[in-house]
Amino acid sequence: MGSVEQPDVNLNENHGSVQENPKSYIKERVISSVVLMLYMCANISAVPVFTQYIHSRYADVYSNGTNISTTSPSKQSPCVSNTSEETDEIQVLVQQSTSFEILKLSLCVQIPPVIVNMVVGSYSDHIGRKMLFVLPLVGSVFKYVVFILVVKFHLHLNFLILGVLLDGLSGSSSTFVLANMAYAADVTKTHATRTLAIVIADSSVSVAIALGQLMTGLLIEKLGYFYPPIINTGLILLAIAIVIFGLTETVKKTEVKELSPIVHFKKVFGFYVNKSQDNKRCIFIACLVVYALMSIGYNGKYTIETLYQLGRPFCWNPVQIGYYGAYSTVFQTLSGLVAIKMGSACVRVEVLAVTGIFLLMGSLILEGLATTDVMLYSVPFVASIGAVSVPVTRSVLSRMVAAHEQGAIFSSMATVDTLCGAVGSSAFTSLYSATIDTMRGMAFLVIAAVMFMAAMIKIVVIVKSHRQQGYVLLQSPPEDEDAQSPECIQDGNIPGEENKTTCSDTDKGPVII
Repeated sequence: MGSVEQPDVNLNENHGSVQENPKSYIKERVISSVVLMLYMCANISAVPVFTQYIHSRYADVYSNGTNISTTSPSKQSPCVSNTSEETDEIQVLVQQSTSFEILKLSLCVQIPPVIVNMVVGSYSDHIGRKMLFVLPLVGSVFKYVVFILVVKFHLHLNFLILGVLLDGLSGSSSTFVLANMAYAADVTKTHATRTLAIVIADSSVSVAIALGQLMTGLLIEKLGYFYPPIINTGLILLAIAIVIFGLTETVKKTEVKELSPIVHFKKVFGFYVNKSQDNKRCIFIACLVVYALMSIGYNGKYTIETLYQLGRPFCWNPVQIGYYGAYSTVFQTLSGLVAIKMGSACVRVEVLAVTGIFLLMGSLILEGLATTDVMLYSVPFVASIGAVSVPVTRSVLSRMVAAHEQGAIFSSMATVDTLCGAVGSSAFTSLYSATIDTMRGMAFLVIAAVMFMAAMIKIVVIVKSHRQQGYVLLQSPPEDEDAQSPECIQDGNIPGEENKTTCSDTDKGPVII
């Protein structure tokens, strides 16, 4: 008799590592959430800080014709009420030059993690999760140290590439998210709790981002560009200390029999090419395509949004950018949590995810056409539950694999996230730069089209999934209450166990978005 593998069962030696149950699931979730919030609060703040600093440097160059010291926001911003032809030309030059610098930094921080994430997640199934936490934390410290030196000594902007590249080689935020998602999978027993745990982890990220953006905006306005990165570095060092001394390892270390990255590359992407399970392979591929399209859209939006707000007609200062970022993140996070907790009692979580994608499309269209502050502040309200689409997709992929494959599946998602992030950032930054003087919001409209494609693919999979023999749609969290009722099903798709009967809990079988 075969059995459905669960995260809390002991696996044989062929499966590599054995999951250890932490003494307290609540304790481990709290500690990992604290570490996640510290890192994200500090690291995600880098995008608005770097963008505003570079924008300020170029504003000084084009306004005065010389590079003066820029440790605080530029007082010579070309974005003023005066709309003369000369002022418009300066603003376009500043925006285009800043876009080019942001493009270079984005590629440096997003291309190296593509290679890193291909193997580290799979290795973590053998050597433990702590390594996944520490590696990007150290890289972020290097990034901020270089930025502090550039601001303090007014070094050439190209020096920023060194710090960002070191961060990229450490895996950056994608590896850190990989670590948290794999850890969340380790410390949850059921499908429902895993969905909620992953949503809470994503919500923790959102809250941290909101705090980081709010804090960064106020600090830049009051103290300039030098002190915010110092404070952020301190937060990251605190996170490193908590990981080393306070976080319980959830994976029992075992010998890595295969050190070749090729072997681990095959483990990471084997889910999508395994021909022995054609139906399941289609679901893996469909989920990954949806995740990839959303990653392209999200990264493209996040890269250009601050620059968009700095330009006309908004001309926002650091405080306004910080307030908007905090409001947008908190509102969408709360909406997503309410939708998952309450809405899943009425409809399946996949339906909530698709609805969220369509709402995101509407918010992107509104943002691209916005001409006033009121329209821009309406964007998060329109997006509302759009935040649930990504964690639901992650949860679906996680629940389709066994406990000893969690690092590999999240590694594949992190690899796709970084690769598509590089594509999205470069493509939409270039598009924004090319359309500044014609239609500045064009990039947001194109991102909305990308989200539309993701929604269509998700709908097709949901509609057709019930026709696939042996598969059922993902159960919503409340249905986990029936998990004690075993149900035997015919499973002819398990390699080596064709035509055998498998007994499993009703909500713990193979799942489909």
